[in-house]
Amino acid sequence: MNKFSITILLFQLIFSKNLSQFHVLPDNIFSAKITGSNLNYPVFNLKDKIFFSFDDLNIKKSSYYYKINHFDFEWKHSKALKSEYIDGYDDNLIETFDNSYNTLIDYTNYQISIPNEDLKLKISGNYSISIHNENGDFLFEKKFSVLNKMISTNIKIKRSTDLKKIDSHQNIDISVTCDNCNKFIGNSSDLKLVILKNNNWNDYKVIERPDYFLNNTLIFKDISFEGGNEFLNFDNSKINSTNIKVYKTELNDFYETYLRTDIDRTNSIYQYNPDINGSFVINNNFNIPEIENDYTLVKFSLKPDRIDEKNRVFIIGEFNDYKITDKYELKLNDDIYMGEFKFKQGFYNYKYLSVLPGNKVKKYAGNFWETQNIYNALLYQKKLTEKYYKLISISELSSVNIKN
Repeated sequence: MNKFSITILLFQLIFSKNLSQFHVLPDNIFSAKITGSNLNYPVFNLKDKIFFSFDDLNIKKSSYYYKINHFDFEWKHSKALKSEYIDGYDDNLIETFDNSYNTLIDYTNYQISIPNEDLKLKISGNYSISIHNENGDFLFEKKFSVLNKMISTNIKIKRSTDLKKIDSHQNIDISVTCDNCNKFIGNSSDLKLVILKNNNWNDYKVIERPDYFLNNTLIFKDISFEGGNEFLNFDNSKINSTNIKVYKTELNDFYETYLRTDIDRTNSIYQYNPDINGSFVINNNFNIPEIENDYTLVKFSLKPDRIDEKNRVFIIGEFNDYKITDKYELKLNDDIYMGEFKFKQGFYNYKYLSVLPGNKVKKYAGNFWETQNIYNALLYQKKLTEKYYKLISISELSSVNIKN
């Protein structure tokens, strides 16, 4: 047993709970992204401007509505009323949109900015913008957080000291500095520390209490994560050219981008491969990249070490919120898994996952302590007299300079 209570939501636990009903992402929605944050993780102060956009590739124009939702530290709906976290009203029609210009694949780009004339946010915590159709049916959502900083946190990342994990895991130490820590950890207050890896809400840990309380500092020690492996990537920014990963492009009804075959890295040695920790960046070579960037049909292929026809193989990344979904599933063709999916011009990180019988997950990537990851430490507090958890601190650090 661990010396403190930890709730762990890792790939296997999340997926085993949800594999009976795969995530459903609308076939026509792409490139959904929240921007405007100063950190890699989308966190904002109450007065900051939050920008959210997505593309609809349906030729038929649709009416979309958005709602604002408030959550606790584990993304369960909070007990706060709408009127307590929104000044104004939601379930608003998205009125700002533009049609693509000079592209082979037509789409409409929708934009939302918050605060706006309809609403502004009133409290800190976890939020989502959820998108609904004109019948009120939920389609998809994007998560972000709002900060009301009250104390400071500091992150240190090091190699695991456990001999069984020394080559495969990374340990996180967190120190929280507070003038009067008793008001945060006393009987009248509930404190939760969340460690998030690579902006992936399928890979985080919740720490219930610190290991030590020393000199107005709360210390959380040796929070262990699998190191994983560097993300794979491709760059289709220059839509009709090749590069180190793109070996061929074709122009038929639209552009088709052929990627070199990826190999199973489960049993490979670690190789440094600079990435952007699962994220994606839309190409900005145009005056208005939101509507002038075209889409290409990107063709993926994976050569596994061994074939099991019962396996289902998927690509994941921040482009689909790391969700297992039919929309990004590859199919077995002889001894190679193959799939083709639309991506807007840009630079993308991705990984492969395989779902095996019994809801087991294979990552095709291996675990290495040297892997560069980004960790966020989010600290939440709820007083016993309050309905919701406030986000009172956040810090972010890359393991690029991990201590051996």
